[in-house]
Amino acid sequence: MALSTDAPFAPPSSAWQRLSPRYIAVVRLGSLVSSVLFFGVLAVGSWLIFHLVWLTAAFAGVGLIWLGWRLIRARRWVESWGYAERESDLCVRKGLLWRELIVVPIGRLQMVKVSSGPLLKAFGLATVELVTASPQSDAKIPGLPSDAAVALRDRLVDLSDAPGSGL
Repeated sequence: MALSTDAPFAPPSSAWQRLSPRYIAVVRLGSLVSSVLFFGVLAVGSWLIFHLVWLTAAFAGVGLIWLGWRLIRARRWVESWGYAERESDLCVRKGLLWRELIVVPIGRLQMVKVSSGPLLKAFGLATVELVTASPQSDAKIPGLPSDAAVALRDRLVDLSDAPGSGL
């Protein structure tokens, strides 16, 4: 019997919750800004320093290809994220090429952070970050609707305060 490549990342006894589809626009906008800044500086800098049209065009062309790939890939990347709440832990899955599953025991939580910068706030989204004593077990769930992020935070805090949790 062959083991599926998705088996280590399958939903653990409950369905995965997904990020908001609005987060795709946030990722695409971030990709656009970072690509234009990085490759724009390279292209303009190469023109000002070397005055070579072919080098400037090469930087601009590579930048456009990179940007196109990131814009197309954004949907699949956001859809690769998921989280599942269980009785005593929270599972977070992410990644396309390098997949990762993080299982954080609720009893080990030291803090649950909810943050939302200007771009996330403009789309009504927030990020939930779980902080434990071990940096390897910290988990982040970006792109949740703000009300879902607050509800998740409250549930996790309630569970972490329950008798029998923690050390």
